[in-house]
Amino acid sequence: MYEVILYAAIATIVCVMLYSVLGKSVGQGPESGFDAEKAIKDSESANNKVVQLNSSNTPPTGLEAIAAADSNFSPAYFMDGAKAAYSMILEAFAAGDREQLESLLTSDVYKVYAEAIDAREADNLTQVTDLGRLRKAMIKEAELDGKMARIEVLYESELTSALMDKDGNVVQGDPDILSSISEVWTFERNVKSSDINWRLSDVSPSEGDALEADPTPDTKK
Repeated sequence: MYEVILYAAIATIVCVMLYSVLGKSVGQGPESGFDAEKAIKDSESANNKVVQLNSSNTPPTGLEAIAAADSNFSPAYFMDGAKAAYSMILEAFAAGDREQLESLLTSDVYKVYAEAIDAREADNLTQVTDLGRLRKAMIKEAELDGKMARIEVLYESELTSALMDKDGNVVQGDPDILSSISEVWTFERNVKSSDINWRLSDVSPSEGDALEADPTPDTKK
C-alpha cells in the first residue's frame, strides 16, 4: 500500500517536471519533423478538449518555422505545458511566490509582477485566486524572429479573485463568484539556447474583460 502511494507521488512529480518544459517532445529525435496534418489530428484526439490550435483548426505558419529550427518542438506538448503554466502562474502570483514566477516569466514580465506583489504586501493585503475552469486554450499566433520563437496562446477561463485585508475581510473582488476572463499570453524561447523552457513574455487582455481584483497583471495596456 505504501509502495503504491510512493509510486503515485513520484509519478506526479515527474508529470509536473514535464509540464514545466513547454514544447519539449520527450523521446523524439531530430529526425522527427513537423507534420501539420498530424498536429491537427493530435489536437483533435487529445483527451482534454481545451487543447486547440485555432478556430479554423489550421496550424499558424509560424509553427512550421519554429519546428524547423527546433526539431523537438511539438504543438501538442507545447499546449500541455501552456495549460499547466497558466494555472501555475495564477497560483504563484496570488501566493506571492517570486521564486516560482522568476522561473516562468521573462525578466521584464517578472518585474511587473514583482512590483504588483510588493504593492499588495505594502498594503497588508493578500490575494485569493481560484481557477474554476479553463474553457479554452489555443494557439492564436506563432512566429520565429531570428532565434526567438514566440507563440501567442488565447486563454478563456472562469475564476474567482479577491483581495483580503489582514483580518480576512474582502477589500476587492469576490472569492465566491466566478467571473469569465479572456487573455492572450505570449510565450517565447531562444531556439538556439540550451535552456529548453518557454517563458511568459506578455499578457494582453481581450477587449471588455476586467476583474476588480486582477488575478495577474497585464503587460500590455
